[in-house]
Amino acid sequence: MKQSSNRQKGFTLIELVMVIVLIGALSVGASSLFFSKGDYTAFVAQGQLLSSALLAQQVALGMSATSNPVSLTVSVNGDGDWQFTLNKSGQPAQILTQQSSGGSLIVDGVTFSSGSSQTFTWNSQANLTSGTNHSIRFVAETTSWVCLSSSGYAYRGSGSCP
Repeated sequence: MKQSSNRQKGFTLIELVMVIVLIGALSVGASSLFFSKGDYTAFVAQGQLLSSALLAQQVALGMSATSNPVSLTVSVNGDGDWQFTLNKSGQPAQILTQQSSGGSLIVDGVTFSSGSSQTFTWNSQANLTSGTNHSIRFVAETTSWVCLSSSGYAYRGSGSCP
């Protein structure tokens, strides 16, 4: 004859409460990683500049039959925010603005102040007309780098640009 067991399988209330408390404690510690405005600002600015530079290179390739260069102006506007203006045939085609949150913009070792700007121009072969490499740093709580090679390619830098 088979004996029945009164033991039930599952978690006790204490075990469930402890898991909830541990998840809560971990989420409080991890949330500080997501709420740092300075880290977020530099990261977003880096992404915006990369996408604008790559778009400028693609537009320059698309306009290779014309002699109109494509340019990207990196600047600090009157509010102290970082601005990226893509110009096609001398007209603004795209303008992106990112709050600087008190951070700094450094282009080729020069720290920009309000009103400062630097323009990068791509020719019909999608190369930079300057013929040199450039480094752009966004310095907030962390530093994010964007490198522009003389061949016109933009990429994330990791501490410096060659």
